[in-house]
Amino acid sequence: MFCTNNEITIMEMVVKKEKKEIRQKLLQLLLSLTKEELKRRSQNVENRLEDLPEYKKAKNVMVYYPLKGEVNILEMIRKAMRYKRFFFPVMELKSKNLRIFEVSNLDKDFILGPYGVREPDTKKTREAVMSEIDMVIVPGLGFDRQKNRLGRGAGFYDRFLKKITSPVTKVGIAFDLQILENLPVNLSFDQKIDVLVSENFII
Repeated sequence: MFCTNNEITIMEMVVKKEKKEIRQKLLQLLLSLTKEELKRRSQNVENRLEDLPEYKKAKNVMVYYPLKGEVNILEMIRKAMRYKRFFFPVMELKSKNLRIFEVSNLDKDFILGPYGVREPDTKKTREAVMSEIDMVIVPGLGFDRQKNRLGRGAGFYDRFLKKITSPVTKVGIAFDLQILENLPVNLSFDQKIDVLVSENFII
């Protein structure tokens, strides 16, 4: 069965509306968590992530600096910097793409970037290429059991993940409350992850 351009446009609009509603609900839930809850839940995610065979094997890992309410794995990163290299994204607003920079000091290598996200200071850090990375740890507002991901709507990570051609493991991390049965998906744009790690699950 073929869909006309008009039908595809209508379907995309429906998906967009559903995503917006889910984002609002999940964001409300995440922002209602106390500092203590965030710390405890993040620790549980860290523990599961550290046990993941793919993470143990990975030497060069792309990660993210958490926004309020997101899983915070900075302590795990800090400890692992002795034997792994970590890379953080910088947003290019014009192209809506991500560039990758290697960070060696979590306290001194960051500046405040767009949307209130802390990003590597490009004057202090080295830009890397994708072929250096063997794992990408991806944030998200929501995930489902089919490993679909719901971001914040700007599409930075979807564009970035789509460009990956080398054998890189894409790992989503989330609190249990962020995992839904099914997410609305735009098949032509939204990118799946390979593994989902939460407080109590690895999918």
